Amino acid sequence: MHVSSRWCVTAVFALGALSCSDPVPPPAQGAFITTIGAPSPAPAGKSCPTSVSFTYDVPSLLNTKPLEVLDKDTYLHKTIDGEGNASVSCRVAGSSSFTFSGRIVLGGKALSISNGTLGPDKKGTAQITVTNSTSLSQSMASPSSNCVVNAAADASNRFQVKPGSMWADFTCPSVEATPNEYCTAKGVFVLENCDQ
Repeated sequence: MHVSSRWCVTAVFALGALSCSDPVPPPAQGAFITTIGAPSPAPAGKSCPTSVSFTYDVPSLLNTKPLEVLDKDTYLHKTIDGEGNASVSCRVAGSSSFTFSGRIVLGGKALSISNGTLGPDKKGTAQITVTNSTSLSQSMASPSSNCVVNAAADASNRFQVKPGSMWADFTCPSVEATPNEYCTAKGVFVLENCDQ
């Protein structure tokens, strides 16, 4: 049962003992869209499991009319942790510069972000792992933090970053899986109600 702060303080003085707690924070939520492609040329001995690039998103909106998918200036739909078997967790911390991480999972689709850093210009890097059980045989991860992340707002986007949330795009020169799978990845993600 929720107890307001003022009532809680009054009750403590009147009754001598009462368990009071802060309101439960809202669950983490967000969205992503990712395009996986085959590099040209691929490094010797490596190849992408798909010869044609494909795009997937969470929540899934690629077939909506009118099209309402997440992009640099459109964010209308989100996935909420714990709803519809979705799992969302994230952390965005900082003031001028930021560190961040996150994971959005629904069904066989996922985007995981780790070791993220942004400088004062709101640009930086992260390690990103992509998962699509329909089109990829296994999850594919960028080596180290080689994905470029941009959360800098300008006239062409609505990107932003602040403690607890961010909206950004990313480009990964490669995402890889053993023994020889090698693709490129790019996309946009939003993280909200994150730990700080």
